Amino acid sequence: MKTYHCQYIDRDLIIDGDLAKPEWNQAEAVDLEDNCTGKPPRQSTTARMLWNENYLYVAFLCQDDFINATMLNFNDRLYEEEVVEIFLDPDRDLQTYLEFEVNPHNAVLHYEIHNNLAGHLLQFARVANRIRSMVRCELEKKQWSVEIAIPADEFLTAPQSGALWLFNLYRIDRPQDGNDEYSAWSQTGILNFHIPACFGELVFTK
Repeated sequence: MKTYHCQYIDRDLIIDGDLAKPEWNQAEAVDLEDNCTGKPPRQSTTARMLWNENYLYVAFLCQDDFINATMLNFNDRLYEEEVVEIFLDPDRDLQTYLEFEVNPHNAVLHYEIHNNLAGHLLQFARVANRIRSMVRCELEKKQWSVEIAIPADEFLTAPQSGALWLFNLYRIDRPQDGNDEYSAWSQTGILNFHIPACFGELVFTK
């Protein structure tokens, strides 16, 4: 099982989409790989995570020569276009976990997933968006970046030093040629991100 060590920071981040903040330099950087083959995707995605008592922070940097997204509203079906995704399972039961998505327009999706591990999936959408996020699209560099701050009280058990959760990170890229790419930190091996047996470990360190 893959493991990510999430580093502690002693201050809250200003969420503006700028990944050049010094705090992000202390975060472990991971590259997402093709979800089926494990090979590098055509367009790369690098992710980082940090935490403190108030927030769990996630950052993505996405190469993208054709930003293919139109949805603007909270809990639109963002996964039908281009998006980055975080799945979090704090109690490690594999059957209930949280799904967060942000698209290049900074639209947010927040679901609670109930997965019976036998092909049946229920989704419960949050009513209000409490996620702080900001996207920067740099078309001349053919990339977009996003900072995400998830409030600690969104979880039944808030992040704390030594805690061990299960999680995964994903990206859906839909280029102009129609050859969609599905990338993951911990690959599921099939075109389905909802395979919790393939989640990795998220270790909170301080």
